[in-house]
Amino acid sequence: MSRPEGPTESSLQKRLKPGVDGVPVINVEGEWLNKLLGKEYAVEELADTLEQIGCDVEDIVTVERFRCPVCGNAVEGSLGAEVTRRCNWCEHEQEQPFERIGESQVIRLDLLAARPDLFDVGGIARALKGYFEEVVGLPKYEVGQSDLELVVDASVDGDDCQRPFIRCAVVEMKQIDDATLVALMKLQEALHWGVGRDRKLASIGVYDLDQITGPLQYTTIDPDSERFEPLGRPGEQMTGREILEKHPKGTAYAKLLHDHRRFPVLKDSKGVILSMPPIINSESTKVSQNSRRLFIDVTGISESAVVKSLDTFVSSLLEMGGTAKSVSVKALNGKTFDSPDLSPREVEIDLESANRWLGLPLDKDSLKASLNRMRLDVSPVDGSDSRFTVRYPALRTDFKHMVDVFEDLAIGYGYKNIVPSYAGQATTGQSRPEDDESDMFRSVMLGLGYGEIMSLPMTTEELHFEKFGLPVPESYPKIANPKLKAMTVVRTHLMTGVMEHLRENRRAPLPLRFFELDNVTVLDSQAETGAREERHLAIVEMGKDASYASIRSVIDSLMFEIGATATFKAITHPSFIPGRVAEFETDSEVRGVLGELHPEVIVNFGLDHPVALAELTVSKIDV
Repeated sequence: MSRPEGPTESSLQKRLKPGVDGVPVINVEGEWLNKLLGKEYAVEELADTLEQIGCDVEDIVTVERFRCPVCGNAVEGSLGAEVTRRCNWCEHEQEQPFERIGESQVIRLDLLAARPDLFDVGGIARALKGYFEEVVGLPKYEVGQSDLELVVDASVDGDDCQRPFIRCAVVEMKQIDDATLVALMKLQEALHWGVGRDRKLASIGVYDLDQITGPLQYTTIDPDSERFEPLGRPGEQMTGREILEKHPKGTAYAKLLHDHRRFPVLKDSKGVILSMPPIINSESTKVSQNSRRLFIDVTGISESAVVKSLDTFVSSLLEMGGTAKSVSVKALNGKTFDSPDLSPREVEIDLESANRWLGLPLDKDSLKASLNRMRLDVSPVDGSDSRFTVRYPALRTDFKHMVDVFEDLAIGYGYKNIVPSYAGQATTGQSRPEDDESDMFRSVMLGLGYGEIMSLPMTTEELHFEKFGLPVPESYPKIANPKLKAMTVVRTHLMTGVMEHLRENRRAPLPLRFFELDNVTVLDSQAETGAREERHLAIVEMGKDASYASIRSVIDSLMFEIGATATFKAITHPSFIPGRVAEFETDSEVRGVLGELHPEVIVNFGLDHPVALAELTVSKIDV
């Protein structure tokens, strides 16, 4: 069952069924949801309540279920389809229709990336129990101790392989039927999308623990020598490289390992390869309806994404009747810890702030009742009537600030119970001065025949400094904990954006003329935060006639249109050709630099035509 993502098109397209604007859609079976709730609710009532707790309900439909003759899993048919001939899980396809095994009424939901705890029927049942006030307060998740151990080898965090993080768990299930298998597979897919960024940051594997001999090792293999039997290819031994090149699931995600000289694998004490994350598991450990003890692992390059995925996945299995046990993990630093840790987290909130943010007449009793309804526990801080500690389950990865708790508070209070009222004071909005000024510059540039672009505000040291021949300064706006290697610096100028845009459009007919009008961040020790923003304008031209004279004529026209007089002064600048660069200033905040870019800079961005560029400060941003 593990890692069942599809090979040729997006796994979301095959299993989660894209909805509006490409957002994945899941089907939640009404009958099973009622079984978990322990009470019969009309499917329409369930759908309406899901809307109240923040889910985006698309429709209530009836879907057909079929049996794959190869892997034996249940397959949901497409809407309106009377037969199906293709398995979404093992990729088997045949001319004869699959065996029909029944139908079910389902609620179709758009997935909310911020709420992975609502990605499956178990998580939804947990939320509905509280909203219906059948079970209120913090869910209690007990984690026992198993005798399974896992050792992380240093090779997973080196030059040849970079996938260092792993968390795991053991879950014992009383019964696994078709519905449970489908739910587990869909939850994997949803978490891969919502948390794992299509398995780049984190990927989940589920195994039949009875087919595994501990202790386990998370290590690496030579992709061209060691072989194992991949999922969906019974009796066929393949190397890691062959899986990426020939196996449909490998070709779909080969990009995640293309720069690895060694591939990460999970092995048991007998040396049997259980999986090659994040690509595929072995055939011998796949989960079936006969499985009762499950081993779950999550590996990835983001520790937070790995932990979030495991906590959410295991918690949902517990809602389906499972029992969790921890695995002893010996990490790379030599320390040993138990995984998972489902102990509750805490955040403090203020009653006065809650009422001010929400505009509700809450007191301590209604605040507690509303949050209990959202499966949270509340207790006063040192007996206070205004400060409260909110305890929330580990799976609520969306809680970053007390304002996030306020959203749950409003849901628990009930949007239907909020009485609309007129604002106490009528106000009228107006644009900020810098926006009015920017509109004037924008109008002039469009009139001069330049197209406007917008680029990302974050970049890298290489693109922002080194490719322009600029030394990397000692101090600059740097991201302390970047999520992506391509976003480590907050831009201090706009030249990177326009040059990247030229590179992306280098095959377009010349000349190319663009401008960008946006904010940059400048370090300022006098500012409250140590930094401030300025509104800049960058102008670029590429073509055979691009020169200092051409960009100077644009600046002269711009100054004329805004009614400013500029004073120009020759300077030296490492990004520009000596003798073809100048700075200018006016009697206002408008000042800048212009000239012909140095050939080395042009080549650094993969271009081969002359480029003229100017960047000027439009105004400082007053916060």
